[in-house]
Amino acid sequence: MRVGVVILPDATWPAAAQAWRMADEWGFAHAWTYDHLAWRDLLDDRWFAAIPTLAAAAAVTRRITLGTLVATPNFRHPVPLVKEALTLRDVSGGRFVLGIGAGAGGADATVLGDPEPSPATRAARFAEFAELTDRLLREPRVDFDGEHYRARAARTDPALGPDRALPLAVAATGPAGMRAAARHADLWVTNGTSPQPGRIAPAATPGLVARQVARLHATCAELGRDPATLRTLLVDVNRTDPPLASPEAFADAAGRYREAGISDFVVPFPRTRPPYAGDLAVLEEIAAQLSRGAV
Repeated sequence: MRVGVVILPDATWPAAAQAWRMADEWGFAHAWTYDHLAWRDLLDDRWFAAIPTLAAAAAVTRRITLGTLVATPNFRHPVPLVKEALTLRDVSGGRFVLGIGAGAGGADATVLGDPEPSPATRAARFAEFAELTDRLLREPRVDFDGEHYRARAARTDPALGPDRALPLAVAATGPAGMRAAARHADLWVTNGTSPQPGRIAPAATPGLVARQVARLHATCAELGRDPATLRTLLVDVNRTDPPLASPEAFADAAGRYREAGISDFVVPFPRTRPPYAGDLAVLEEIAAQLSRGAV
């Protein structure tokens, strides 16, 4: 199991740079940040943009993979997003994963002045978003005519070869999103479930995640894809049973989710206050245990 962290883009750069360096130096496989204009728990607090944050993180790290969790149609268009992703690929020396998802309700869904889309509209919009993003990462020039997105002679990178330019992660728990993941993703992402996505924090349990993985595998089989070619990532942001309560709690959670079918396990980088308040020493000990193969 590969283990990573998610670092909120809420600290000024001197403090943020230290967190990214720590994640790199402590040997974590990947480090991510949330891509929002404003985030549910910190709506009235400082919140920086994901893409510049990741570019800066690339400059202060050496080996760790970096990524978005996740860019969404709420305020993104695939054409400029892919151009920025390819720039991050270059700046990071190939260490970037583009994570995308359908988006949820809340501030990001209405900040540009449009009404919040219905679940059906959001699913249809994301199907186009994922398809166009994938094509832009594979083809040097793309024309696309959809209900929600259009592109005319969109040039991304003339050096693109027959393979996709960089890995694509797709966050999805519903049927339409899982079909998009099965069609386009290298990495499927879940954070469990929420009764009101975008407004109430999600939570996961091993049983829930195992059922989600089973549905994902069934979707892959429907579409003729070998599920073994799709990595599975859980962002464990549980508030009532946090994975960083102790090294023992982490080892127990990681083991249970490995049995549930998860290949990549991501935990919050500890903050000094909620959400994700925690002890940095616990994360450091977990990193030491991972380096020894003890987890």
